[in-house]
Amino acid sequence: MKKLIFISIVLVSSLMANNVQAQSSVSDGESALVYSLPKTVFNIEIQTEKVTQKPGIFYRYSERYLATNKVVTEEKTTYKLKRIIVKQTAIQDPNRTYSFEPNNNSKNCSLTLNSEGILCGVNVNGPKVLSTSADGDTLVTDNVGSDDLLPLGEEYMMAGSEAKLAEGVAKQIYHIRESRISLLTADVDKLPADGESFKTMLNGLNKLESKLTELFVGKKIIEIQTQTIAITPSAPMTNEILFRLSELKGIVSSSDLSGVPYYINIIPSVSLASSNNSKLKNSDTSLYYVLPVSTQISINDGINTMYNNTFFVPQFGKIVSIPESIFKQPNLKIHIDPQTGRLLSVE
Repeated sequence: MKKLIFISIVLVSSLMANNVQAQSSVSDGESALVYSLPKTVFNIEIQTEKVTQKPGIFYRYSERYLATNKVVTEEKTTYKLKRIIVKQTAIQDPNRTYSFEPNNNSKNCSLTLNSEGILCGVNVNGPKVLSTSADGDTLVTDNVGSDDLLPLGEEYMMAGSEAKLAEGVAKQIYHIRESRISLLTADVDKLPADGESFKTMLNGLNKLESKLTELFVGKKIIEIQTQTIAITPSAPMTNEILFRLSELKGIVSSSDLSGVPYYINIIPSVSLASSNNSKLKNSDTSLYYVLPVSTQISINDGINTMYNNTFFVPQFGKIVSIPESIFKQPNLKIHIDPQTGRLLSVE
């Protein structure tokens, strides 16, 4: 038992030593403040429209009883691209994590970080945390099934014939149409008491007619689906396949040749060579911010452009140090954008 306790103590001590070593590699000295500059992640939301067609049980009799041949004859599901949304979020950049050790000039400076450990400024309040609610998939459909019929009399229900049932449903559809015309032309014995009652009655007739008509012409179920692809660019991207869209299977992987490819371009406005910081001298008494680079993002299918916008991307930008002489100023306030790492104001 003592041997087990001794082994446990050794393991805990070694883990604590590893943690101390990891922290000291980022920050020299116990009084140093550790902060990170941001790195952009693009969350690309791809909205597709899924259309499911289902035939009605009386589709064979639609031309005979409803004089239409525009009907769904087989069950089929198809997909098409509806919309692309690109959202920019910031995470801490491990390659741009620094320590700041206040000296006599900056001893009254307090760093402000957000929940990600990204620098927001000096002697300023932290950013407000906005509560967000996730948007779920939107389903646009009438969930009434073909079994939710049939307002028919005994003559049709006891016939035992599909053709006879179809005839009875068609007669109900024509009866509903005649009732609606009579209601709209005030050709009824008693009109509804008020406008709301009239609207309720009219909507009820429309819904019942639509439900019965679907038994002949079929129905479509439209569902909007959203899938998100996260990209953290470290270099420009030119015509790289972002995803593929199959008409029968929806969004598939970039290697699935059954889908049509959609390409992404991420093009910084300046070359990365001109924003290189290899000669930057790290100092614990310096505070750094970023000059983010304006970057164009476009998504296309090889012919048409589906999305095109410009963002400021910090990982493509140059790191700049704030002069130490600024920290001598009384009541100093420095605002830094935690999204892009750029300097907003010095008060």
